[in-house]
Amino acid sequence: MRFHGLDLNLLVVLDALFVEQHVTRAAVRLHLTQSAVSAALGRLREHFNDPLFVLVGGAMLPTALMQSLHPRIDQVLENARGIAFANASFDPGAARRKFRIIASDYVIAVLMPALMRRLASLAPQVDLQLLTLVPLRGAEPGSLVDEALEHRHCDLVILPLAHGSARHPQQPLFEDSFSVIACRDNCALMDGLTLEHYLAAPHVVRETGAGAQGSMEAEFIASQGLARRVAVAVDQFALIPEFIVGGPCLSTLHSRLAHLYAQRFPLRLLPPPLAIPATLQVMQWHAYQDSDPALVWLRQLLAEVAG
Repeated sequence: MRFHGLDLNLLVVLDALFVEQHVTRAAVRLHLTQSAVSAALGRLREHFNDPLFVLVGGAMLPTALMQSLHPRIDQVLENARGIAFANASFDPGAARRKFRIIASDYVIAVLMPALMRRLASLAPQVDLQLLTLVPLRGAEPGSLVDEALEHRHCDLVILPLAHGSARHPQQPLFEDSFSVIACRDNCALMDGLTLEHYLAAPHVVRETGAGAQGSMEAEFIASQGLARRVAVAVDQFALIPEFIVGGPCLSTLHSRLAHLYAQRFPLRLLPPPLAIPATLQVMQWHAYQDSDPALVWLRQLLAEVAG
């Protein structure tokens, strides 16, 4: 459809290029060929008489005009999506759709494989794109959710309640406590785990970078004025058990993740020697998708899996 000489279908291409900052990634996002996206960008540049994006260090950065256009493009597409869902229906068995979900690697590990198994039987043509959530130190409350839903066009964000956004609907998903994991053959723990031993033992922790917020148990331990020896820091939860088995190290994990690893590795689970508060994970979605029947169905399925 053309409106005053502009093909409105190309607004979706502009939005994808703004988010991905790369022609190939935008093409994958839109299920188009790279040449089709490049041709669309050429037509857009001709219409606006502006390059719209310039290549800087491998990324396509928006020009000043594109930066001013994007909020309005985003609003147009948001309204269009709301209209599209107004009278929509969803048949899981016949649906073809890809849901884009952002969550911590912990939540992805404990929930998403089970969710995928349910999808395989209930909605075999529904796919998932899973992105890892990394809370940034000093970030404004809710900014992670707002950015993911409003600019990265995720369908769902799953994160601790403390990081949630007041701008978008939310639903509690599950609560989780903490457990300490140790090698099953760690003789030093035969009589249990005291606070003194816990603080003195070498620990394996997850740290994702200088600007990222520390893990929840690390933040709590620091808030109590305590310190522990961090022998190994890794950027993925999945690597932690490899450093526990056969050695003296400990690690403090969410209990669901600890139980998952104990099924796969020779580990012992112990209660922490200090009362680390449980965490509540919530899922959030954009307000315009509140009545999207596909997303309503997915949220219900996720709640069942989490339960």
